[in-house]
Amino acid sequence: MGKGKTGEKKKSLATNSDSSLVWLRQCEEETVSPVTGKLSGHLPSWLNGKLTRNGPGKIQYGDTRFNHIFDGSSYLHQFNIKDGDVTYQSRFLQSDTYKKNSRANRIIVSEFGTASYPDPCKNIFQRFMSVFTPPGSMDPTDNCVVSVCYFGDELYALTETKNMRRVDPETLDAVGEKTNLDKYVAVNTATAHPHVDPDGTVYNMGNFFAGKKGPTYNIIKFPPPKEVNGKKLTSVEQAEIVVSIPCQWKMYPSYYHSFGITENYFIFVEQPFVFNLKKFFVNHYVGKPYFGAVEWYGDQKTKFRVVRRDTGEVLKTSYEADAFLTFHHTNAYEKDGQLVVDLACMDNGDTVYQLMLKNLENPDFECSHNTMPQNRRFVLPLNVQEAPKDTNLVTLKGTKCTAYKRDKGIEVNGEVISDQFFDLPRINYKHNGKEYTYCYGVEVSPRGVQFCKLVKMNVQTGETQLWHEEGKLVSEPIFVAAPDATEEDHGVILSSLLDKDNPKYVALLVLDPRTWQEMGRVEFEAKGAVTSTFHGQFAGDEETIHLL
Repeated sequence: MGKGKTGEKKKSLATNSDSSLVWLRQCEEETVSPVTGKLSGHLPSWLNGKLTRNGPGKIQYGDTRFNHIFDGSSYLHQFNIKDGDVTYQSRFLQSDTYKKNSRANRIIVSEFGTASYPDPCKNIFQRFMSVFTPPGSMDPTDNCVVSVCYFGDELYALTETKNMRRVDPETLDAVGEKTNLDKYVAVNTATAHPHVDPDGTVYNMGNFFAGKKGPTYNIIKFPPPKEVNGKKLTSVEQAEIVVSIPCQWKMYPSYYHSFGITENYFIFVEQPFVFNLKKFFVNHYVGKPYFGAVEWYGDQKTKFRVVRRDTGEVLKTSYEADAFLTFHHTNAYEKDGQLVVDLACMDNGDTVYQLMLKNLENPDFECSHNTMPQNRRFVLPLNVQEAPKDTNLVTLKGTKCTAYKRDKGIEVNGEVISDQFFDLPRINYKHNGKEYTYCYGVEVSPRGVQFCKLVKMNVQTGETQLWHEEGKLVSEPIFVAAPDATEEDHGVILSSLLDKDNPKYVALLVLDPRTWQEMGRVEFEAKGAVTSTFHGQFAGDEETIHLL
């Protein structure tokens, strides 16, 4: 297994035009005041709202640099669309982590792949004591760099620790202190990919390492805000755990980035990409990053853990597949007594190790093709107690997926929906948890892990359509449904564009999902370099509940 290293000494930032080096851009000047863009083409008259995106905007402080693509300081970008006019603004998330690193001019808060340097503001005794502080009593990073999500009417930036940061949707400034989830529920981590029900209820998952029976994977419910005795109770203040799924490997809880949801079930993928808790504690005391405690066990199985939403019952049926790694659930739905689960899958855990910045700064670096994600489908038959053994239980038409009842459970074999390299999947979220036809994502290029093409995929046929423009990089596509839509792909796709050669260029790209052609774009010149993003959310002006 690869091991993380402490932060590397300063190297000159990338200045050539190789697109793989966009991940190494560093923003030195924020675009705090909104700037107006130049429109070409047209925008639908009904498209009004804010697209907010999140990703790394700073990879080094002083002579210290982050090691991994997941570590950079959160930089928020927003396009505000109003009656055909669009503005752009961006700023660093004013987290405690960002402020501490900035004051010290070095990395003094550990991230996923980077261990902290000694804080020059502390004396020798304080540094000694901080090293020997138990990990469970330390407050992890609040560098919420992965995504954003509305919890009721409050916008939060999210990462994979127990900390979230509330953000003002008008100014992108941080609001109040960080939100520490373990003040409300028993979790040590949480995903950056919640689900939002049509009534505004938010669901998320988080690990809890200190349970009496060992680690658990906890599903958290955040009800819509409400008023009690004249006082507003926010979604976060009402957080509660509705399901605790026991970990099958007591000292090796699985890493996961997202989960699935249908009308009646939660679907959790427990994969053999795990945290070695023993190494985690040792690394803490010897000053190594958390990344060094993540391990891939390809000889183990990946398991689907299925939970009834109404009772919280974890189904006793064991669904096992050959080992694979996934970050992103595309969608899941129920049909004919079976669960259909679509995921962006990789054959092993090597991808995470290849996302070290020292790899991405090499213009000749190329990821192994067998680590590239593809959209893969699995079918899980329900109610199998009386089913015959050694017989394919999948009855859905048009699929090559299989599920065989064996002595120890159900052996499932998925099928690749399309050979297209594909990740950051999004759908028309009104079809979340329901049968659907289309998903949208980016083509992940092995060369530099760059996003050059947008992908529309028909999950029923495997047919794909691509959009790209020479010299430009795209971002995760977000579907916004038209208010009068009668078809699943009636609406717009929103993505941002970066220029390989001009670091201050940024554009809002609007595609017609039905034709996969450009409808319009709005181009801007930012104050400083515009950096790549991971995930975002669109919030319509007329919406009371903001779906994903």
